[in-house]
Amino acid sequence: MRRIRVFSLLLAILLITTMMQANSAKTGDALAEIPYGKHNSKVSPYTSKKTIVYSEEEAFAAGVPTGFSGYVYEIKGDGAMGFTVDFSDRRLPVRIVKAIHFRVYYGTDQREVRVSIDAGVSWVMRHEATKPGTWDDVVLKGENEIKKLANEDRNLGVFGFGFRNNEGVTNSTAYVDAITVELFDGDDVPPVITYDGPDHVVTTAGKQLILPVSAWDEGEKQYFSVEYVWSGDALDGEGKMKEGEYSVTLRAKDSYGNTSEKVISVTVGPKDTEAPVIHFAPDTVETLAGALPVLNFKATDNEDEPEITLEWSEGALDKKGRLNEGAHTLTVTASDLTGNSQVREITVKAAPDI
Repeated sequence: MRRIRVFSLLLAILLITTMMQANSAKTGDALAEIPYGKHNSKVSPYTSKKTIVYSEEEAFAAGVPTGFSGYVYEIKGDGAMGFTVDFSDRRLPVRIVKAIHFRVYYGTDQREVRVSIDAGVSWVMRHEATKPGTWDDVVLKGENEIKKLANEDRNLGVFGFGFRNNEGVTNSTAYVDAITVELFDGDDVPPVITYDGPDHVVTTAGKQLILPVSAWDEGEKQYFSVEYVWSGDALDGEGKMKEGEYSVTLRAKDSYGNTSEKVISVTVGPKDTEAPVIHFAPDTVETLAGALPVLNFKATDNEDEPEITLEWSEGALDKKGRLNEGAHTLTVTASDLTGNSQVREITVKAAPDI
């Protein structure tokens, strides 16, 4: 079954609450109010004197014009006023975005409702404010216009939204009830999770679990991120695993909300305290100045594949990465995933190349 999905951005704390309301317009599916978006005045091309986010109850008490639902964003300003909206975290490819709806209320002070990019240098939409005193559904649509709102990943990104007031107007007020993204028809097929690992993972405490997993959506022709959802109190304040028996649900969701999951059981043993071992015999190496330093180091660990880092003493290498004449120190560090490490210092003597 094919259907239209509509995602909405609630302007609340910009925007922290998930709500559901009926959408009888096309398919009867629920209208999902999703908690994605940020207010970022550094990006906004507008200057707002004051902005307030009201809950529904607060909006009634503050005298916001009736006809809204949920949270309401109040904006006050002079010649121009507004804010920025950031959909980047939602990862909505602009090619599947059919329209963006802005439900707004403005008075006779407002001349235009605008959508902008490039901090106000380029305008994507200028909607004449012809319905003062009502809740107006302002719609941005058109492939070329919506493409202008794409970020470098070709997903719906950051854009400015606001009002242009009539000349000479000061301390004007307008309201925004919701910003809704309408998507083209999609399918009901979730992303396919590919996991190249065991269904029961055994590891030790103090690590972040990184699994060989990906999620590909054939309908949208792109990979989606995989969320790790843990059972119980599996992680500490740094996101590292605690000792115990758990399960982790690998969850991937596409732009239309289709979701796939895979459950992995995890046994987390006591924290590893054993450092890796660097396998390199000599403490001193002799070579010629002007040579590229080629030294191979190996390290083993009781639990992990250790990471090796190399650091040369100051003045050891020239701008091309070749050895300068003299005696230099190379510090070799091998670290495991728990943070245990072994450090070796190797003396490298570079004689003149005669």
